Amino acid sequence: MSAREITLLFALGVVLLAGCGNGQSAGQEAGVSSGEGVTRQISGRWRGTLHQEGLKPFEIGVDIGADSTAKVAYTGIQCGGDWSLDKAEASTPPRYLFTETIDEGAGGTCKGRGRVSLEPIQRHAPNGPAYLQMNYSFTGGGVTSTGLLHRTDASHLSPVFKESGVAHP
Repeated sequence: MSAREITLLFALGVVLLAGCGNGQSAGQEAGVSSGEGVTRQISGRWRGTLHQEGLKPFEIGVDIGADSTAKVAYTGIQCGGDWSLDKAEASTPPRYLFTETIDEGAGGTCKGRGRVSLEPIQRHAPNGPAYLQMNYSFTGGGVTSTGLLHRTDASHLSPVFKESGVAHP
């Protein structure tokens, strides 16, 4: 094989590898699928105030597990249920997308599904959790709500679950 043929083969190989990109087809979003440990950085207890058209500001309490699931309660609608992670988008910081299923609470008609998006706010302090706050948004059933979540402890989370009539794990 001549030097020219080797150079052409090498060039062809570079072009083929470059064309492979990151292995995703056009329109496919970059992300990490759900599974054990994906939500490790945001696992724990969170509480915040939400805003939704037609309602006074109300409280949310959520306990996120490292297993990509969560238990949530809302005081404004006195309902709650579960979140399951659809994906974590590979960005800095990552954005977490959950499916929410509302199926319990004191509010009477506690049924529904929607999409929850959590966007952690990066913290730059040593020896502590990477995230202490997250932007929250919900869309589903013609409703949109937004707010800011803060890390909390069990003593501040329990009242939200109790007022909502939702069993806390």
